[in-house]
Amino acid sequence: MSDTNDESVPAGHEASLGTRLRQLAGHSAVYGLGGLAAKFVGIFLLPLYTHRVSRADFGEVELVMAGVAALAIALKLGLINAMFRFSFVDRTAAARQNAMQTSFTSVLVTSTIGLVAGLVLIDPISRGINVDETLVLIGVFGLWVTINYDLLTAIYRIEQRPTAFVIYSLTNVAITVTVSIILVVPLDLGATGIILGNFAGTYFVYTLMLYARRDTVGFKHFDRPLLRRMLIYAMPLVPAGLMLWALNLADRFQIQRLASAEALGSFSAASKIALGIMLLIGAFQTAWAPFAHSIHNDSEARSTYRAAFSYWAMVMCWALVAISALTPPYVRLAFPARWWDSASVVPLLIGGSILYGAYMIIRIGVNRSGRTQFTPVVAAAAMAVNVGLNFVLIPAWGIVGAGVSTVIGYSTLLLLAWFNAQAGFPVAYHWSRVARTVGVACGFVAISIWAIPDTGPVGIPLRVLLALVFPLGLMAVGVLTPGDRARIRRLARAMRSRRGKSQRPVDGVDASGGIIP
Repeated sequence: MSDTNDESVPAGHEASLGTRLRQLAGHSAVYGLGGLAAKFVGIFLLPLYTHRVSRADFGEVELVMAGVAALAIALKLGLINAMFRFSFVDRTAAARQNAMQTSFTSVLVTSTIGLVAGLVLIDPISRGINVDETLVLIGVFGLWVTINYDLLTAIYRIEQRPTAFVIYSLTNVAITVTVSIILVVPLDLGATGIILGNFAGTYFVYTLMLYARRDTVGFKHFDRPLLRRMLIYAMPLVPAGLMLWALNLADRFQIQRLASAEALGSFSAASKIALGIMLLIGAFQTAWAPFAHSIHNDSEARSTYRAAFSYWAMVMCWALVAISALTPPYVRLAFPARWWDSASVVPLLIGGSILYGAYMIIRIGVNRSGRTQFTPVVAAAAMAVNVGLNFVLIPAWGIVGAGVSTVIGYSTLLLLAWFNAQAGFPVAYHWSRVARTVGVACGFVAISIWAIPDTGPVGIPLRVLLALVFPLGLMAVGVLTPGDRARIRRLARAMRSRRGKSQRPVDGVDASGGIIP
């Protein structure tokens, strides 16, 4: 492993590396607009919800959404991930169309089976998770549309058409906000209004997308042999996905039983605040898979992955510092007092999200080498660590204990995934550089927690200043070098010059970004 500060790449790859990083940053920025709006709206609506809904009711919504996420993983059978891989293995338009239509048909069938089974089992599901039947019913229909919406948005990502992706995402967000406010405020539907509003925009936009892509999706090119190959590749990812779900969301059920329904409400609010980091992680992750798979040259891929991970760590840690610093005044000023305990766990949840994002980058080596058979083992080990620790830490420390378990669980996931990826596609990541970045971030977060008042004329300006000067800390420990700063300035100029323009094709892949199919 190399621990140098500057990214060491062959001379012939330097220009290509810069081009690749600009493409990745540009796609992440455009994709991020949709995610930015969705996450911002979630944070914006949170004060409204905390004043109109009890903590226990808010916790019920969180349990239903967690259940939807788990069942969606199982019912998709890993076919969306397989669609990415098989769309790029044979780069002809016919092969890509074949992969898309085979995936579309299969996912439509499995999601409909899930819908019917959910309707039959509403009563035992409701009693099993101690949630109102009305919320479960809405969640069952929301599960169906979520699965199929995810597949259609994945098609836009495969084709690298981020403009259309963002337009649909923003439309979804606008409808979700409008319907949610109407249902929760004037109609006073409480938890029912929250969960109805959450799925309303998805149903509307899914209908629009289905009509727009009527020539792309359908049943004409369903390929059974291809489906078998896709399932062989994807099925190991399903238990891994369920393990990752448990790592991320099983603590909701444990908090309900080991602490209280009210504690779950506070933890759920904290998780929504922590979604601020997902503005960046989600944008990057959406662009990362098709971008990373589009690089065919192994040497170029390694240098690009190494550089992307180093710069990604810097950006994520800066976001960790900023959100952690600004959360206490936000919670104190916007939430009722009974919700103030949410702020204590936010930095830990953000840390867990960053570790998960790091796992998604590292895991690309597994996808590239096809060594997916070990992925369930990696996810199972991390899940066992997290869930097991929750039984000890939640009774002792409440929701903070759940946050500590999250960080330890995701750290285990990242470490094991790195070992697995290195066996199939080794990449010499700059771990010393990343470690120094993390160390500076932890120091800044500690200062925000223990040395600065939560609010007031002194506390708030100091917290803003702390968030702004984080890059100076990176310079002080030699992480952010003059060469890095020059490269970042060039990248920023390139992104500004391309703003509003269609994305350039990557290796022959259509990236027109137009909304017309």
